[in-house]
Amino acid sequence: MNGLPRVVLGLPAYGRPDALPRTLESLLSQTCQDFALVAIDDAASRETASIIEAYARQFPRISYEANSRRLGMVGNWRRVFARARELYPASEYFAWVSDHDVWHARWLQEMVAVLDAHPEVVLAYPHNVQLTAEGARTTEKVKLFETFGVTSRAERMRQAARYMRSGDMIYGLMRTKALEAAGVFHRVILPDRQVLLALSLFGQFRQVPEVLWYREFLQKFDRRRQLKAFFPDGVPVHANLPVHVQHSATLLWDFAVRGRGKPAFGRLSGVRYAAIQLWWSIVRDIVRPKSDWRMKVAKWFSQPRSDAATQPRVTRRPEEVA
Repeated sequence: MNGLPRVVLGLPAYGRPDALPRTLESLLSQTCQDFALVAIDDAASRETASIIEAYARQFPRISYEANSRRLGMVGNWRRVFARARELYPASEYFAWVSDHDVWHARWLQEMVAVLDAHPEVVLAYPHNVQLTAEGARTTEKVKLFETFGVTSRAERMRQAARYMRSGDMIYGLMRTKALEAAGVFHRVILPDRQVLLALSLFGQFRQVPEVLWYREFLQKFDRRRQLKAFFPDGVPVHANLPVHVQHSATLLWDFAVRGRGKPAFGRLSGVRYAAIQLWWSIVRDIVRPKSDWRMKVAKWFSQPRSDAATQPRVTRRPEEVA
């Protein structure tokens, strides 16, 4: 290992001291040791601090900080990345890691190998197995998605908008400069999906066909729970817009207005890519079996009707009323 780590792992901690030791054990047992770990606690827990500080005495490249106030998920994920850049500005690769999952010992080695071998790839991620808190496997199938070999930005955006599963990919290993260009996290719903849509414009995604990540999966998507987690100081008005509109507007702002895609692509191309994202994301929701609108319709039809609404209306003749 040289003086500066090639990889920085950013750990946004929030209230999981029960699982944190096993997470740290799996990360510190990696066969590739050329990394630093930056942990920032958004719950200011003395228990979390004592666990991380104990490991830091054995592994000097662990740093720990606690936020002075709650930033929420979006703010803390952004803070973790920003702090990683401040501490290790020369690092090539970055990955967010959770405070409750487990990684195979060869996870980082395999992800680094992909990025080293393929400069056109900006994100590498493995297959994963979903686990309950007790360690039992769920019945979820492995989800396959990559854009490896796709050289067209427009086609990568189309495929990402149509087929990408961001929850499996946001913990992948990314090229740091590409992630910076993509804009890290924005204050939108599903910010992981938004930043990966933007990242697709800067390179290809590669999925390693081996289970190297064991992901604890406790709850299904719940919009109200996410709003509370994302925006503890209050939900911004734009967060009530449809998710795809939020993402498209962010792409337009970053790449058409601010020109953040340069020199890779210009502002007019940014307009085109935002339009592709919006159209194919809408298509995805129309045809996806578990899309929000299908679930709402199914819920409406499954609700029991009141007696007044379900009983047939009886019309009486005048003589029957008398």
